[in-house]
Amino acid sequence: MEAIDFMNGSSYLKEPGTVDDIASHPKFVLIRPDGTILYSDTSNDGKMISLHGTEVKCTHHEHYMAKLVENFFPEKVELANKIEQGNIFAPIFEFLGEGNILFNNTTTYEGPTFFLHGIHGQLLIPENPTNAQKEAMMQLDPYVNYFKEIEVKEYQDVVRNIKDNYYEDGSVAIKNYLDRHPVYGKARH
Repeated sequence: MEAIDFMNGSSYLKEPGTVDDIASHPKFVLIRPDGTILYSDTSNDGKMISLHGTEVKCTHHEHYMAKLVENFFPEKVELANKIEQGNIFAPIFEFLGEGNILFNNTTTYEGPTFFLHGIHGQLLIPENPTNAQKEAMMQLDPYVNYFKEIEVKEYQDVVRNIKDNYYEDGSVAIKNYLDRHPVYGKARH
């Protein structure tokens, strides 16, 4: 997969993981309209990271999102402030409104919940994703196809929160989306 590990700014070179390799699970992924994949995995959970020069233990989605904004959207000062206050919904809707695709790992790894319910995620798709984004989703597929369930939200109007929701097995979630919305000029395999 051609992706940038947004936690450290380098290329993301890991092969797709497995259900049992918890440190390999995608945590938060943003696919830009040009098809650039900004990727992080759960290997950063519990590690100390630097956010605006302060060492913080990476334990929540907001830490990942804050690092994404710090490294790739430094001009979004207001957005960084909202994340610092614990508001991760504002950035999600801002990114969607700008045409980005988001994948968010919603798995609870603590206690028996993980063993009972497995790995879950959300795939949030803006109103008009580009063909480059759809091609990037094909690259993302092997990294999420072992998820037990992915909630796919296809937005028709981000501002008014109008969307179609699909709850699908991870092995078919991206394939089914692409079958509903094919990449123009490319044959699906």
